[in-house]
Amino acid sequence: MIRCKTCDATYYPGTLFCQECGNFLLESAAQDEVEPSSRGSQVHYLIAGSGRQGELDCIEPVWVGRADPDQGYWPKLDLSDDGAMELGVSRRHALIQMGDQGPVLVDQHSKNGTWIDQEQLTPEKPYQLPRVAQIRFGRLLLRTFLE
Repeated sequence: MIRCKTCDATYYPGTLFCQECGNFLLESAAQDEVEPSSRGSQVHYLIAGSGRQGELDCIEPVWVGRADPDQGYWPKLDLSDDGAMELGVSRRHALIQMGDQGPVLVDQHSKNGTWIDQEQLTPEKPYQLPRVAQIRFGRLLLRTFLE
C-alpha cells in the first residue's frame, strides 16, 4: 500500500491521485525532469469534486465539455456527471490535442474560462500541458498527470 503524504490516506500501488485531497501520489515521477519531446499522448486525470479518475489518449483531438443529446454531441471528456453545468463548463469548452512537444490545451471561447494552474488561457491559443497540473474549466477542477 502507498500513503498520501498530505492526508495519510492509503491506496493500492499505481494509484495516481488521492481521492480524499486530490494530491498526486507519485511525487517521485512528478519531480523527474522529462524532455518535452519525449512526452507521450496519455493524460491521466482526477476530477476533484467527484473523485472520478481516467485517462485520455490524445493521439486524436479530445473535446472537453458537456454532452448535448438534443444536438447529438458527446465530448470525449464529458464532464456532465461531475456537476459541469452548475460549475460553468461550456458544451464545447476546450480541446486537448497533440502539439509538437506533447499534449496542448486550447480554450474554445468558453463562457467561464479555462486555467492551467493559475494562468487563464487565451481562447484559441494552444498551451503546453505541464507534467503535473491543475486545470480548471469554469469552476470545475481537474488534476492531470502526463505519461
